[in-house]
Amino acid sequence: MAKKHTILITLAKENTGRKDISDVLRCKKSICKILSQKKTRPKVLFVKRDDFNAAQKLKKTILNKKPSCIFNLFEGFSDEPSKEAEFVKILETLEIPFTGNSSFTLNSCLDKAKAKRILKAKGIKVADGVIVKNIKKIKMPEIKFPVFVKPRFEDASVGINRDSLVFNQGKLLSLLKTRLNEFPAGLLVESFLPGKEYSVAFLGNGPYEVLGISTIDYSRYKKLPHFLTYASKWDKMAGEFKKILPYSNARIGKKLKIIINKAQKAATALGCRGYFRVDLREKNGYVFVIDVNPNPDINCDSGYIKQACKKGYSYAGIIEKIINLAGA
Repeated sequence: MAKKHTILITLAKENTGRKDISDVLRCKKSICKILSQKKTRPKVLFVKRDDFNAAQKLKKTILNKKPSCIFNLFEGFSDEPSKEAEFVKILETLEIPFTGNSSFTLNSCLDKAKAKRILKAKGIKVADGVIVKNIKKIKMPEIKFPVFVKPRFEDASVGINRDSLVFNQGKLLSLLKTRLNEFPAGLLVESFLPGKEYSVAFLGNGPYEVLGISTIDYSRYKKLPHFLTYASKWDKMAGEFKKILPYSNARIGKKLKIIINKAQKAATALGCRGYFRVDLREKNGYVFVIDVNPNPDINCDSGYIKQACKKGYSYAGIIEKIINLAGA
C-alpha cells in the first residue's frame, strides 16, 4: 500500500460570532473530506494567539507533524488581521510548501494604503483618497463628495456598512468619529466609483490562469446600496445578500479583456500567487482597481469556486490544483 502524504491544514482558534471567521471552519471540513478521499492524510492545526509569543515552539509543533504540504487557511484573528502575514512569515522559514500567498503579498494587500501606493507606482488606476487617523487633521477642502469610507487594515468587507457612502461634510465627520473608535489604525476616505463592479478570479504563480470574471450592475438595484457591504457577503438575512447578485460573463469581449489585463497587472505588482481575486470598478469610462484579495474564500459555494466550476474545474480539482501550485 502506498504511503499516504500528510497535509496539514492550519486555521485560527477563536471564539467569535463573526461569519467570515467562523466560515473557515466549514472550509476546513470540506477540504478534509476531499483529502481523505485521496492518498492523503489530513491533519489540522488550530493556531492560537499565544502561539505568536513562542514562535519556535509553533515551528516545532508544525515540523513534528511532518507535513508534505501546509494548506493554509489561517486568516489572522478578528481583532488582529495582521497575524495572517505574520504566520506566513513563520511558514516561510520552514522550507515546507504551503498554499496561497506570501507574507509580502498578504501584508501589502491588507494595508490598503500600501497597496494603493504600489499600484499607483506601476501606473495602475486607483481611487483618489486620503488616510485618516486623527479627525482633527483631516483637510476637508481636499475631499470631493460623494466619498467612500473603509478601514485601512481589514478585509472581507469588515467595517463596510450602508452608511459607508457619504454625501456631505457633516455626515462624514460623524462617521469618522464613530469608525475611528472601531478602527483606530486608520481609515481610507476615497472618491466613490459609481459604475459597474468586476471581480476577476485567478489561479497560478505566473503566468496566471483566468478562472472567470463576474459583474455587478448596481443600476439594477434602486433601493439597495450600490456597493458590497459586510452584510451583502455574510448575512443571509440581509436584503442585499439575497438581491445583489453578480453575473458571470459568458463572452469575454474587448472591454472585458482590458479589465482582465488591468487585474493581471495589479496581481503581478503585489506578487500574487496560488489563488487570488482582483476587484475593479468603473467611473466616467475608466476602470479602477479597488481591492486585491489574496487567499479568498474557497468554500464550495464561494464566488471564487463558482467561477472555477464554470470553467470546468470540480471542487476537488481546484483544491488539488492549489496544493500543486504550492510546490507539493
